[in-house]
Parts: sequence; C-alpha cells; structure tokens
Amino acid sequence: MHRGRVVDEGWLCWDVRRNAPRLNCRKWRMKHDYWLAGSYERRLVEDMVRREFNASYSLQGKVMVVHRAPKPSPDAALALELFADGVRLGVVEYRLGEGWRLHPSGGLASLLHSTGVQVVEAESSGRRVKGKKVRVSGDVHGAKWVILDLGRHVGVGRVIDADGRVVKVKDVVPKGFKPLQASSSSIVVDVNRDIVEEAVEEASVFLEKATGRVTGSIAVSYSGGADSTATLMLAGRVIDPGRLIVVYVDTGMDLPGVKEYSMRVLGRLGVNPYVVSSGLDPLAEIASRGLPTRENRWCTRILKLEPLRRFYSEHGVKLVIEGARSRESSGRAATPRIGENPLIPGVIRVLPIKHWSRLLVQLYLISEGVELNPLYDEGFTRLGCILCPAMHPHELELSFSKHREWFTMLEERTGLTLRDIVEAFYSVKHVNGPGGI
Repeated sequence: MHRGRVVDEGWLCWDVRRNAPRLNCRKWRMKHDYWLAGSYERRLVEDMVRREFNASYSLQGKVMVVHRAPKPSPDAALALELFADGVRLGVVEYRLGEGWRLHPSGGLASLLHSTGVQVVEAESSGRRVKGKKVRVSGDVHGAKWVILDLGRHVGVGRVIDADGRVVKVKDVVPKGFKPLQASSSSIVVDVNRDIVEEAVEEASVFLEKATGRVTGSIAVSYSGGADSTATLMLAGRVIDPGRLIVVYVDTGMDLPGVKEYSMRVLGRLGVNPYVVSSGLDPLAEIASRGLPTRENRWCTRILKLEPLRRFYSEHGVKLVIEGARSRESSGRAATPRIGENPLIPGVIRVLPIKHWSRLLVQLYLISEGVELNPLYDEGFTRLGCILCPAMHPHELELSFSKHREWFTMLEERTGLTLRDIVEAFYSVKHVNGPGGI
C-alpha cells in the first residue's frame, strides 16, 4: 500500500564518454545504498592503491560511486564496493583494530597496468587461471597483492607464499582499461536528469495525495542531512508555505557544524524553523542510563522523539514529512511509506523519498544548487550526534579523532572510555592496532 512507482531501480552502468554513472542501466546490481563518494572516500582509495601497489591512481576531478556491500569476511565491520573510470575497482572493508583493507578487482589491475605500474609474469596465462594458484616471476616479498601479466589479460592476485612465489588469482580481465577524462557531479546530474525529474515528479504526486485531505499545519522534521534537505524541498513544491512547519531538534550532542549548516540552508530556502530540545544534559543521561546501544536507543526516544512529540501536540500537527529511506537499514525498509510512528502516537508519518538511493538524493540536491553538508566529505555517512550507536566503526573513529574534547568530558563525567563505547556499540572486545579503533 502507498508504495508508488519505484523510479530508482537499484542498477548502475557507466557512461564512458562522459565518465559518469548512469542509474537504472543494468550492469551492476546495487542491492544496498549507494552514493557519490566524498573527498574522504576518494583519498582512501588513492592511499590504499599507493600502499598496496606503490602506484599513483588519482580520483581528483573525477566521480566515484560507493555501494554498501556484503561483508567479504566475518571480521569485517563494514564493506564498500567502489566504481570509477567505468570499472568496478573492488571492495574496501573496515576491521575493528586494523582499519581499512583493499580487495582490488581485475578492473583496477587493468587500469593500473595501462599507467605502467610494475607487474609480475605468471607461469600460466589466460582467463582460466582465475581462482587458481600460480607461480610468478620476480620477488614478491613484502607484497600482499600483485598485478599479473597474463598475456592478453591482466589479473590481480594475493600473495600466499612469498618464498615459493605463489599467488592466488582473484580476478582476470582483458588488458586495455584506461583512466577516463575528468568528470564532476554536475555531469552526473546531466546524465541522469530524466531519472531525477521523474523521481521528483513521483514524490511530489505522492505528497499531494498523502497531504491533500489533511487540515491544519504539516510539519517537516529537519536534521541537516541530505535526506531531510531533499524532503523539505519536495514538501515546499506542493504544500502552501503558510501550512508548512519546519522543526529542528537540537539533541545537545549534534556533530559540530550540523546545526550551522542547517540554519544556513534553511535561510537560503527562506525557512524560519522552530528549534526544539529536550532540555536534558546528554552526558548526565549517559551517566545515569549507560551508553545507548543498537538494541536500546534510549537517546533517540528522549533527546529527539519526545521533544518532537511535545511540539506536535502543542501545535496541533497531525502529519509529519520525514526523509527516511529503505536503503538505510532493514528497520527503515520495513517502515511503511505512510503510517504512524508508534513512539509519536496520533501523528501520521509520510516518507516521500523512501525508495530513493542516497545517490538520487545527492543528484536532486545538486540539480537544485543546494550544497551538500561538508561533513559528508569528511567521511560521515549519517549526520546525527557525536556519539551514536548507529555509527559505522570508522565514523566513531572519525568522531573521536575530531572531537577529543567531547570524549574527554564523557570520560570525566561517566568514566566511559573509547574501549567501553566500542564494546557497547559493536558487541566486540576492543582490539588495539594500527589504523583503526
């Protein structure tokens, strides 16, 4: 019910001429969320290619797509599949205590081969060596991955016996893939403009129908992230400004910069928001309640939803428009496009971008000239609190490294250390190691 037309089908291919991804083109299946990489992700790939292959591969002035992928190993806390220059580059995984690891593809190997990177020759050649162990020429001591010359093909192999010069071939592709010309997010918008316009039209019609019989004020819950920004802009297309109420919840522990960005964007849109809060001290609540977890997110209930419930009650709001999307999590995938939040009874919740990918959200905002929150470029995938059980481990690492003063205050007032947070959030024992929390 209320599913609507799913414009974003979850497929991707590449426009090689313009070096840009094309949505709804059936080459690569995007089963989970996917998006245009920010500066952090592009630098991560460049650094890992340099580390693994002693090679320079630049993504500056280009676009890369990131897909949240199935984890390649039981130890992985997060895995991201990467696409750029018309090829699948491979997967990076984040491991607690170790940091990021690269699983390169044959496509990346072919790109690097075309730039003159060092390769090793295998005793066997051709596509049939994929998945097999082969002996190679040359010294492979100290290397984890090597690029293999396989005649008319190129492969990437993992070193499993350096003394015996044995590698296991992970992938094989034809030679000849080359880095493409420079590109930009605006070019990606042009390539996908028809899909963006169709998605906006579908969401607008959905909102008109969902709100058409509602009397009184309609609220938009705004957080400063890309999803809520796109949702607000869609609401502004179809709802009389006099009926639209925009409310921002200050939790008292928002990531620095989120509120400032929110007010700047709302000012550009000519919106004067209501700013509400719980009035509680988050650190005092953590001291008395303990850390929130994924199973018990009391922080969301008391710091965000309770202030919203009070606000909606005081202003007679019966319908709220939110930016939740199915691809964010299994819980949000199960949330109906129109329904009631059980924690805010009596208020209907409407989700116009439920079936959009993060990439489609980005393209809509870029097409409207709206800046993306700069925290995305720093590596954050969701913009909420400094400390959140929904954070991926690398985001906790980023937050800890950028906001040490806040974590010091947390430890002084609650006795909780980073080790305690990792154990509570990810149900694992903390492992000290280079390059990761």
